[in-house]
Amino acid sequence: MATPVGIRGFRRDLRTLEREVVFSLSADAGCCGVTFAQCHLLLEVEQRGTTSITGLATALELDKSTLSRTVDVMVRAGLLSRESDPASRRQQVIGLTTRGKQKAETINTACDASYGRLFDFIPAAKRKTVIASVSILAEAMRQMRMQPDSACCASDTDD
Repeated sequence: MATPVGIRGFRRDLRTLEREVVFSLSADAGCCGVTFAQCHLLLEVEQRGTTSITGLATALELDKSTLSRTVDVMVRAGLLSRESDPASRRQQVIGLTTRGKQKAETINTACDASYGRLFDFIPAAKRKTVIASVSILAEAMRQMRMQPDSACCASDTDD
């Protein structure tokens, strides 16, 4: 295990990264006229194609009722379509409308350009390492979150 000094430096850098990611993602979604949650939902549906609420809830790790409310708003906005699944009438199938496809393309184009500029600040020889490291870190954080009592203050017993 890393020394506390090494861990604290990592945590400091991670807090900086978190702030920068939040600023970046808020600006990316905001400039495209959708909320952060709507942006994630649009891009997930774009990646999956036609899908169910259950599949989306699992992929985005959201409660189905929360996701359904966001889907409702996006259906009313003309970005998503919702239809009964012909194979199972109890299931609903979600897909992008033409307007939703255009919005997803706008988001992808803007974000690709933004992150392309970001990579201009990373030495070319380290870009693959950064990409691999972010993937490894994201998966490790997801796995840790799934563990009981994984929060840093979980052992705090002050009441």
